[in-house]
Amino acid sequence: MTGTSTATLALGAALLVGWAGPPVPMPPPYREAPSSLLPPPGPARPRGTTTDTRPSPVRDDLAARVVDAVNKQRSQADCGPVRLRSSLNRAAQRHSADMARRQRLTHTGSDGSSPAARMRDAGYHPGHIAENIAAGPGTPEAAVRVWIDSPEHRAIILTCRYIHAGVGVAQGSGGPWWTLDLATGY
Repeated sequence: MTGTSTATLALGAALLVGWAGPPVPMPPPYREAPSSLLPPPGPARPRGTTTDTRPSPVRDDLAARVVDAVNKQRSQADCGPVRLRSSLNRAAQRHSADMARRQRLTHTGSDGSSPAARMRDAGYHPGHIAENIAAGPGTPEAAVRVWIDSPEHRAIILTCRYIHAGVGVAQGSGGPWWTLDLATGY
């Protein structure tokens, strides 16, 4: 064998040994399965401990546009559509307003609440849940596009077990601030 052929074979063998297959996607940003250890439905914080800082309700047209864009993606993946639930809208809207107020993109509320706790506080009894959040996209369709372009967020949207949705959007510096809650209740 010539020196070039030996070097080519060695490089080819090194590439085969070093390649472990396609990259494994990172887990989704927030997904929770039901647990018998979840606390009973109730407020995330004791009543009467804050001043009235209720967010304005999400505009129905914005929520409908987000869900329409989500359902277009779901139909292409042979998933059934999700339907808006007012309780999930309340939870998502409160979280969007909280993120806008703090200017911080996070799944944890300023009171330490999780998405499941916020859903329970809003009157929804969550089973399987997931939450997508974003800051900056100017339209509902742009927010859904950001999530679809991210493998982790796309996986959440295309999980067929979810049947209910809640949408929140709040204006603020760095925003709009978007929350999409997907769930299957029990």
